[in-house]
Amino acid sequence: MHTITRAKLQKATEELRDAGGTTTHMLHTIARMTTGPAAPPQTERATANVFDTASFYYDDLSSEYERTTGATPYSWQTAMFDDLTGDDQAKVIRYVINEFGEPEPHAETPAPMALADHLLDGLRKARKLRIEYGEHFRPAEIRVRSALVALLNTQSVTGGAALKAIGHALATGCGTHQAVAEMDGQL
Repeated sequence: MHTITRAKLQKATEELRDAGGTTTHMLHTIARMTTGPAAPPQTERATANVFDTASFYYDDLSSEYERTTGATPYSWQTAMFDDLTGDDQAKVIRYVINEFGEPEPHAETPAPMALADHLLDGLRKARKLRIEYGEHFRPAEIRVRSALVALLNTQSVTGGAALKAIGHALATGCGTHQAVAEMDGQL
C-alpha cells in the first residue's frame, strides 16, 4: 500500500465531488491513491477493501436512520453508494478516508502531562458540578479521576502517589506536573 495523508484524500474527494463526481468515483479515487503505482492485483484488492469498508459505514448509517426515525432512505434491496448525497455522503467518505489515510506527519499529540492537566481541569469542573448541582454528577467526577490516575500510572506515578498528587493539585490549584513533583519531594 502507498502511504497518503488524510488531508490529500479529503482534498481529492472534495474536488471530485465539486466536479460532479459520485460516491463511487470518490471511493475508486481513494483506492487508486492509496495503492500508488501498484500492480493490478493490488489495486483490485485495495478497491475491494475500500468498498467493503464503505459498505460497513453505509450499513451503519442506514441502521442509524432506522434507530432514530424508524425508517431509512437507503433500502437494502436497492441501495447503491451513489444514492448518498450531502452530509450522508460526506460522513461515509470521511470514515473511509480515516480508515485508509494516514494522519498528518506533523500532527502533534499532547504530551502525557499536558493531557493530565486537561484531565485535571475536567476533574475540577466535574467536582464543581457535583458540589453545586448534586450527587448525580459524582459518576462523572469518578470517571475523570480514574482516567487521570490511569494516565499518571503510565508515567510511573503509582496509584497512591497519583491520588495524593491529584488531591494536592485540587487543593492548591497547581498543575499536575508540579503536584507530582511536590508529592515526590522534588520541589
